[in-house]
Amino acid sequence: MSKHSPHYWGIRMALLEVRQLNYVYAAGTPFEKHALNNVSLSVEKGELIGVIGHTGSGKSTLVQHLNGLLRPTSGTVVLDGKDIWENPKAIRSVRFRVGMVFQYPEHQLFEETVRRDIAFGPRNRGLSEEEIEAAVKKAASFAGLREELLDSSPFDLSGGQKRRAAIAGVMAMEPEILVLDEPTAGLDPRSRERMLSRIERYRRENGTTVMLVSHSMEDVAAIADRVLVMNRGEVAMFDTTEAVFSRAEELEAMGLSVPSVTRIFFELRRRGYDVGGNVYTVEQAVARLLPLLKRGCSS
Repeated sequence: MSKHSPHYWGIRMALLEVRQLNYVYAAGTPFEKHALNNVSLSVEKGELIGVIGHTGSGKSTLVQHLNGLLRPTSGTVVLDGKDIWENPKAIRSVRFRVGMVFQYPEHQLFEETVRRDIAFGPRNRGLSEEEIEAAVKKAASFAGLREELLDSSPFDLSGGQKRRAAIAGVMAMEPEILVLDEPTAGLDPRSRERMLSRIERYRRENGTTVMLVSHSMEDVAAIADRVLVMNRGEVAMFDTTEAVFSRAEELEAMGLSVPSVTRIFFELRRRGYDVGGNVYTVEQAVARLLPLLKRGCSS
C-alpha cells in the first residue's frame, strides 16, 4: 500500500460515496437492461482505486455516474457529503470536480490546437490568461506531452500523444477526482510504465483521488491502493490489492485473472519452492527472489 494512501496513516475521509445505485438502460422498452444493481461503495480522499471487470460488468456505466454523465435510475452519488443531483442545474460544477478521461481520446479532442484543447477546461473555470497558460504547461508536463506539440493540431498526433493530450486536458482542470478509462491501452511496455508513473506522481503531488479503469491486472497491481471488482452490475469485491488478487479462483470464475507474476509464484509454491506469500508486481518478485538466489549461490 502506498504511503500516500489515507489508509496508510489510518485517516478515513469519504470524498465520494455511491449508495444503492441502480441503472436501467432503455427502461420500459423491449431492450431494457439492468446495468447496475444496488451498487454501494465509498472512496476516500487521496486514494488510487483500480476498477476491474470483464466487458459488460458495469464498470464503465458506474464511472459515468460519478460526474453526472448518467443519472441514476435510483440511488445516489454523494460528493463531499452532497447528492450531486440535488440541484440538477449545478451538475456542470460537478464535472469540474470529477474529471473523466475516456478510453478513446479522439472523442475528447476538438480544438484547433493541443494548447487550446488543454486550455478549454481552465478557460471555462474563468481563470486569467496567465493562469490558463500555467495550467496548460503544468498539465502537459504531468501527462508527458512535449511543449513543442502544444501548437499542433490534436488530430495530427499519434494515438499515444492523443491519449496524453486528453489526460492533460482533464488534469488542467485540477479535479478532486480523476477517472481514467484504460489510460495505457495500446501503449508499449515502456510507455505504459511511464504513464502509470505520471499518474502516480500527479496523485502524489496534487492529493487527487484517482480511479483507474483497466483490463490490465499488472497496471492495477502496480499502483492501486484498493481494487473494485465489478461483475454482472454488482460489486463483487472491494478491498486492498493484496486481498483481491489473493482470490485468484474467484476472479477467474468471473472471467478475470491475476497478474502474470502472481500466477508464476502460485506455481512455484505448488511445486514446493519456498517463495513466501503472494506477490503482485515485478518489483516485489525481484525483492523476494534475490535473497533466495544469493542464498543458493553461497551454499
